Amino acid sequence: MRIGLDISPLVPHRAGIGNYVAHLLTALVQDAPEHEYFLYAPHSLTLEDAAAFKYPHVRLVQCHKGLMGWHASRDRVDLFHGLSFKLSGWGRYGGLVTIYDLAMDRLPQRSRKLFGQRWSFLRTRRTARRATRVVTISNHSASDIVELYRVPRERIAIVTPAVGPEFHSVKNGDIIQSTLSRYAIRRSRFILAGGGAEPRKNVRGLIQAFARARELRESCHLVVVGGMGRGVEAIQEAVRVGQIESAVIFPGHVPFEDLRALYSACALFVFPSLYEGFGMPVLEAMACGAPVVSSNTSSLPEVAGDAALLVDPMDLDAMADAMTRVVQDRDLSADLRRRGAIRAKEFSWERSARDLLKVYRDLVPGAAA
Repeated sequence: MRIGLDISPLVPHRAGIGNYVAHLLTALVQDAPEHEYFLYAPHSLTLEDAAAFKYPHVRLVQCHKGLMGWHASRDRVDLFHGLSFKLSGWGRYGGLVTIYDLAMDRLPQRSRKLFGQRWSFLRTRRTARRATRVVTISNHSASDIVELYRVPRERIAIVTPAVGPEFHSVKNGDIIQSTLSRYAIRRSRFILAGGGAEPRKNVRGLIQAFARARELRESCHLVVVGGMGRGVEAIQEAVRVGQIESAVIFPGHVPFEDLRALYSACALFVFPSLYEGFGMPVLEAMACGAPVVSSNTSSLPEVAGDAALLVDPMDLDAMADAMTRVVQDRDLSADLRRRGAIRAKEFSWERSARDLLKVYRDLVPGAAA
């Protein structure tokens, strides 16, 4: 097969989707070298960025977004796969688009766009309906695509993310202590959370729950990593009202090495998100040995399985109780750590690549099984 892929999510900076694309492509081109891969990317993608894809059967094509379809036609690709909500080309046997979640449709926010979020919804729905296949990352996202975009379920394929070997428990005490000192984490125990100020991550609710947990607010830090942009005022107000200024730390975005150490050292990782297409931080924390408390909403139960305590993210008392139980009950904490390590290993990028390759083979007549 000749497979064309829009790898625009890799530039200019990798985030959640960018990491998904990087890991999935690496596994795909390594596990199925019998196929040809044409990776279409903006000119801002440097050769260093694409180092993972320097194989004889892989070709990097740098071009303007609007010219990807022309290049795909010239390269006679069998399939064209848009890896992030857009489908900029087409192959001889069709086109695929990956839609990770419908967060903006389920939890709309104020938008500065001329027509708000309505245009984005209509554009993505139109893309999903015309694609030969829609790829998504969880059963919950597949159900949302069926309900909101009216795409038949049989045209939707699920290719889940995974955690790679780079996420593992850090045992080196010097590394842990250096990381804690860098972020002024001075209390003997701390609770870690992610998501920054993005409203759907529900950090405001988490802070309110933490303020209600008297034992925790007096003995633990709450460390919230991630960007503190839109929505930060409500979070700051919750800290002030709860009178927990000395207990809460906002380090912003942290380097991967530091994040891994924080996962490894925390007494608890809590993820109270209102909506997730998958919820990668849950698996990352589990792979690093952290016990997890997570929301019982959207895709998170299917990701966490029985390896986390699941709570209603709108029930602040339940969240406070769950956090207190895990931090104070050593047996419960140890059991969640054990279950989490097992759960994280159930997901692999090799399996993800095989699942995607099966979708490709089903669409191309005569493709090798």
